[in-house]
Amino acid sequence: MSRFACSPWAVAPVNAAMISAVLDYADIYRDLGGGRILRRISHERAAKADIFLLLGRDAERVTDIGLVWDDREDQIVRITDDADLRDSRLTAWEEAFDLFETEETDEMAEPMRLCA
Repeated sequence: MSRFACSPWAVAPVNAAMISAVLDYADIYRDLGGGRILRRISHERAAKADIFLLLGRDAERVTDIGLVWDDREDQIVRITDDADLRDSRLTAWEEAFDLFETEETDEMAEPMRLCA
């Protein structure tokens, strides 16, 4: 099968288990003012066994999610998803379009790239 059969840059959608994990196990807190706090799970925390057992293959994905929590109302205000900002999501796309290479004799030249 081709390596394009399963796209590695496809991002799993946010699900209820991920949101619950961020609410319960968040270790990064940022005060946004007005009683609102941004909660996130760090990469170190996501690598722990309890997160991995809870989420399985989504354990790495949960680090992309941020929840804005309102302490006054005790509810979620916003869910942010930063998966598109991660460079690792773009490397497979760039490798797919890296079709041209320079000649072996010209070591200093930049590789030619296909622009799509």
